[in-house]
Amino acid sequence: MKEDVGFIRARGEEKKEIRRQQIVDAAASLYAEVGYDKVTFSKIGKKVSFSRLNLYNYYQCKEDNFLTLLLQDRWNTLEDAKNSFSGAVTDRDAFCRAWAEMLLRHQRMMALFSIANTVILKDASSEVHKRFRLEISQISGELIKLVQELFPAFTPEQATLFVTCESSYAMTLYPASLEYKKRMHIEIFKDVGSGTKDFVSLYVPFLKVTLNGLDTMG
Repeated sequence: MKEDVGFIRARGEEKKEIRRQQIVDAAASLYAEVGYDKVTFSKIGKKVSFSRLNLYNYYQCKEDNFLTLLLQDRWNTLEDAKNSFSGAVTDRDAFCRAWAEMLLRHQRMMALFSIANTVILKDASSEVHKRFRLEISQISGELIKLVQELFPAFTPEQATLFVTCESSYAMTLYPASLEYKKRMHIEIFKDVGSGTKDFVSLYVPFLKVTLNGLDTMG
């Protein structure tokens, strides 16, 4: 008895998705070991025992790998936010700290997002670039809905501004934070300038100012 053609195709697609995820996982592992700049398409192939030619059956370039990884990380951040926050916020100070700590659980996401527009996207394929933009827009939409639940008095415009401001500042701030520099083995000069600070202590005041500013729009 012959197998159904549709079933065979489905199994083939499932196997291909497994291979895709293995490649993304290899890119993630290399990123943790050597950092983005030193990861190459060839090194990713060696990590999963694929030839460079075979890799092209799944991804066109290193940048497509990392955009896929970044999207997965961003979806995970959204799920974390949904699981961590519910109902109207009654203590803004506690909320700001909890939101900052939630973001800090996703350090790779912030690090990759900080270079997405300036480094990764310029060499990504059009197909993956477009998918990245569409999914990031979807994630932002879900975050805006969550913020409206947390701050029922906010208009859609206020909720949108909160998501835009908090994410933009987080991706800018994180690469200058103590956590990032330790993670990337960057030398830290504690007595130069204002010194390198931890992410939460710098991010919480920004969130408070942002929320206070949004209140004035009501």
